[in-house]
Amino acid sequence: MKRLIQTVCLISFVLVINLPAHAAKGKKDKRPNIIFILLDNVGKDWFRCYGSEENQTPNIDHLAYTGLRFRNCYVTPVCSTTRHMLLTGRYPFRSGWHTHHDPAIYGGGYFDWNREICFARILRDAGYDTCISGKWQINDLFDPKQKNALTQHGFQEYCIFPEGKKGHPAHKKRYWDPYVIQNGKRLDTKGKFGPDIFTDYLIEYMKTHRDRPFCAYYSAILTHIPVVHTPHNLGEELTAREKFAGMLNYSDHLIGRLVKAMDELGIRDNTILFIVPDNGTDNGTDQNAEQSLGGRINGRISGEGIYSLKEQGINMPLIVNCPQLVGTERISDDLIDVSDILPTLADLAKAPLPEGVTIDGRSFAPQILNQPLKQTRRPWCLTQYYKQRVVRDQRFKLYSSGEFYDLSEDPLEQHDLTGSKLMQKDLISLGSYAQLKRVLDSLPENSKLPWEFRSISARKIRAEEARQKATEEAAPTQ
Repeated sequence: MKRLIQTVCLISFVLVINLPAHAAKGKKDKRPNIIFILLDNVGKDWFRCYGSEENQTPNIDHLAYTGLRFRNCYVTPVCSTTRHMLLTGRYPFRSGWHTHHDPAIYGGGYFDWNREICFARILRDAGYDTCISGKWQINDLFDPKQKNALTQHGFQEYCIFPEGKKGHPAHKKRYWDPYVIQNGKRLDTKGKFGPDIFTDYLIEYMKTHRDRPFCAYYSAILTHIPVVHTPHNLGEELTAREKFAGMLNYSDHLIGRLVKAMDELGIRDNTILFIVPDNGTDNGTDQNAEQSLGGRINGRISGEGIYSLKEQGINMPLIVNCPQLVGTERISDDLIDVSDILPTLADLAKAPLPEGVTIDGRSFAPQILNQPLKQTRRPWCLTQYYKQRVVRDQRFKLYSSGEFYDLSEDPLEQHDLTGSKLMQKDLISLGSYAQLKRVLDSLPENSKLPWEFRSISARKIRAEEARQKATEEAAPTQ
């Protein structure tokens, strides 16, 4: 018996010392895995868990009903400004990235790792494995100066649609036969659907990195225009809106695949999954869309989305799910904006924030983990596009141009309260107006743009200035 015990102990010792170093370390590091999914160009109007009458997101709805969903998460009204704010934890006026810019298409400046710090770099330096799958549009990866941008920003591995200038083989090739680069090598994608490639990559990544804490940033290409058929509806005669619905449904299908893979790998209870879109639904910039692409809420198809600072353009779903760490269904009215993502991920990863950098966001990790708050809840959240800023509290919303709305009574922002008799008699609205006005007045001017616009972008800026001026002139007076 003694000899048997000695033999068993010897075998156990040999097995332990021959374990790969990363596996042995991984078993000791109990920090959660993080999967952050950023959907593209789709707002609350399409999510049943947020009141939509559509039914294209059963997997996402299930995650919402079995996890935590926030009612008020602010993004910016267009893709690149949201992404920069999310990745850096800094407000657009501070970073200078307050206007849409796609370096791969327009040229000029880019997301500069010497100027800003990405959350991937923070988690990588804290011992996390990091990767990105999907799209990347805030660097031109075909520019020799930027070709290593992803690793400079902290992503150790990647599988991405890089976008390219007009005339380049990568230009707009995101869906069928897409242009995809994986860890420096272009893939053969003939006959393949881009979203499938990016999801397959993430599943394989989870298989090979499940023994250590990892952070996977899934920057989805769905549901960005142009509207297309998916593998689930090829050959069907569909309107543009039906194609868009199919694209969202396929995105939901892929998220279901990811969750199933997490279950099969045994990492579900220690993997925190985030889902948030980058801005509201694109309601008609697709030339093939003969009708609005908006979803239906309360019998009405949404008419406001991308580029709009109304709630439909900037107040997005935020769903967080992890059976063990987040728990069962909870709904939060806490105010969140996407600058909060960086400090939250750092908090969950027990990673220190960078020194000498102003981070505007604040961690909502305690709300995720259902723990006592480390600081008071946000009294207000903010977003902006170009020179127009907007700040809100739990009930009221104030634009830097002066419009003031009671969102509890007027969620579509049809009745500006500024100067109204109702507001003059209501101490609550007067108090909120004064407080929000002080917030706006306390904010600094926009930092200098981190790029020089080329002519095509300059025209966009002038058009945006004209659009905002016309909007301000058309605003109703009381």
